[in-house]
Amino acid sequence: MKNSKKLLLSGIILFLFSANLFAQGPDTVWTRTFGGILQDACESVKQTSDKGYILVGETRSFSSSLWDDVWLIKTDSLGDTIWTKTYGRSGAEIGMSVQQTFDGGYIITGYTNSYGAGMIDIYLVKTDSLGDTLWTKTYGGTDFDNGWEVQQTIDGGYIIIGETQSFGPGSRDVWLIKTDSSGDSMWTRIYGGVEYDIGYSVQQTCDGGYVIGGKTASIGAGLTDAWLLKIEPDVSIKEEQVNHFNLLSTNIKIFPNPFKNILNIEGCSKVKIYDISGKFVSEIKDQWDGKNSKGEEVKAGIYFIKAKGFSTKKIVKMK
Repeated sequence: MKNSKKLLLSGIILFLFSANLFAQGPDTVWTRTFGGILQDACESVKQTSDKGYILVGETRSFSSSLWDDVWLIKTDSLGDTIWTKTYGRSGAEIGMSVQQTFDGGYIITGYTNSYGAGMIDIYLVKTDSLGDTLWTKTYGGTDFDNGWEVQQTIDGGYIIIGETQSFGPGSRDVWLIKTDSSGDSMWTRIYGGVEYDIGYSVQQTCDGGYVIGGKTASIGAGLTDAWLLKIEPDVSIKEEQVNHFNLLSTNIKIFPNPFKNILNIEGCSKVKIYDISGKFVSEIKDQWDGKNSKGEEVKAGIYFIKAKGFSTKKIVKMK
């Protein structure tokens, strides 16, 4: 486990903090614990669309065997349990990462030694909104392979980051796996040297590629070093999917709106401007000066920013 994680012998603890401008740090609003008489832990927590929380980790208190099962806990906004689910069989299963998916369900990754091809395999579990299993997948060889984090990608598939001892040149190597929406592998990549290298976190970037954070013992200045890897755009994802996602993302900023002279578009997308009748006006990336593709000033009124035909943002040009 990562050093930052705290193991509780008798349960999981969930904290919520509130900001206090007159104190050195945030004050605790509430805490909750979850667990039985044996070892239970939380490895990942996210806020859900209903302002509640989803936790994943492992439970031995409520396991179907003598070993750990993946444990998924859904709470309301106050941290009170709505439902829990376990996933596993006769061996040990641990959930390392959870994310709510576009359909309101959840995607979990971690590891399993009940299923798969080897000693320990990467475990991917897709559930519905109530935590009931829709499908599971495993990835790995004959040795130890573990998934540390999973994210849903903009095409509806998934990207998994972890480590592999079954493949690659080193004792452990960073393993990146891209799947389709059903969890079937589309491609995999391995990064590392002759020593051990692990990927802990992954995120899709606004160009359609990925960024990976982890550690390496193969390169760098010390015994192990923090490792940041930028991966080129994913050729399996279409340009229009990238542009649409970026414009819908909460990271995109369009300002000022309404505008008079210059409209700033802070983000990665190349977009098109259309007037209220649907007529093409101009194609831009970072700024719009209120002119059409011929360099002529357009009239004041309502316009729309679109990415490859998707209507995404309404803007207003003033006189």
